Amino acid sequence: MIYQHEITERIRHHECDANGELKLHSLFDRLQDAAAEHAGILNVGMEDMAEMRLIWVLSRLQIKLDKPLLLGQVLQVKTFPCGIRRVFAHRCYDLIADGVRAGIAGSFWLPVNMAANRPVNVKKVLPPEIMDMPEVEKFFPDMDKLPEVSGEICSSRVVGSGDIDLNRHLNNAVYARWISDILGEKYSLMAVKVREIQLNYLNAGQYGEEIFMRAQSDAEGNFLISGGKSDGTAVFQAAGTVEL
Repeated sequence: MIYQHEITERIRHHECDANGELKLHSLFDRLQDAAAEHAGILNVGMEDMAEMRLIWVLSRLQIKLDKPLLLGQVLQVKTFPCGIRRVFAHRCYDLIADGVRAGIAGSFWLPVNMAANRPVNVKKVLPPEIMDMPEVEKFFPDMDKLPEVSGEICSSRVVGSGDIDLNRHLNNAVYARWISDILGEKYSLMAVKVREIQLNYLNAGQYGEEIFMRAQSDAEGNFLISGGKSDGTAVFQAAGTVEL
């Protein structure tokens, strides 16, 4: 069994911001592609899950960048399973730019029954060989709930057709794009340098729904952002740091 998977591609113009850095949502896209490809290799990919009437749902994601990811660099995203953490399948990522580690990421995933829209015991889905994985380096194994965000609504977005993914939900990278927009407004920046972020996905955004967002930030670049529906249903929470 192949316990590590890698996708390697040069950072291209359309993925970069005004500073020539990889946009946050473009990084999210690459992480998602690497995870999806590897899941297929491990026989728990989208088609395998569909046969069981299940889907993988990303529940939490944390990224820490020690170096900027720049236009023209060859970016290797190395991903590997890290066993089970509480009710989640834990997956990690090593980010290598031009041969040098530029950052790390960790993610928590839940298998969900499509018909009932309810989580399934992850031990019934993962191959036994990857339920523990004690020998691998585990990044961000303790991602937890995030603080509530106070204050007035600062922005809203309607989920459009271009925001929907294969699971017919708001794609996880779109949240990153919205967060970048809000941080740009908060800090009056054309291009936001997010150096660390944790994003908790709480409930799926659906086509046509309006998501209302609140944000808190300070002069050191620390931020909290949350989004929810008009009925009060929480959709996501994010916390992190911007380089100013």
